[in-house]
Amino acid sequence: MEETKQRVLACMADVIKQNGFRTEFFDGKDGNPAMTRVELVKQGKVQQDVIIDMWFPPAKMAREETALFQMHATLMQIDPGAMERNLPELKRAIFYSNNFCTIGQFGLYEEDGVVYMRHNIVLNMQDDLERMVTDICDYFSLMLSGIQRFVDALAQIAMGAANIEVAKEMDLLPNI
Repeated sequence: MEETKQRVLACMADVIKQNGFRTEFFDGKDGNPAMTRVELVKQGKVQQDVIIDMWFPPAKMAREETALFQMHATLMQIDPGAMERNLPELKRAIFYSNNFCTIGQFGLYEEDGVVYMRHNIVLNMQDDLERMVTDICDYFSLMLSGIQRFVDALAQIAMGAANIEVAKEMDLLPNI
């Protein structure tokens, strides 16, 4: 199964690179987990660089032939001290934004000041490679859409330049 995981990650790097994104494949031979890293340059009006790591985190699965695949996007890192005064509003904005995500969830590592989006997929490792990669690409596209839709609002709120109501007025958040 480990060989199949490597092939999935390597194929994802190739497919995403063919679509114009900067990617890097890490084979895990250095003792770190194997992963594919995607760099999204200058997302949204705030021109925020985003890093998406794709990997198979260790997980005990109910069925032996399945594996957990994770896409973890680091949207921004803000100095935790500077973020502290905006923390309650940022948490509310993350919760509000999650109500409109097709897939994945935004979150916050408070101690590091990292705003992220994460999505997990359970893959049947007995499926053919093309099917797994196609499925992951579909989820990747939906994740990109969520990042592009909400990165401006979350960045503005995290930096204290807006609150949820202002972000709604600026059409950075859905106003429902």
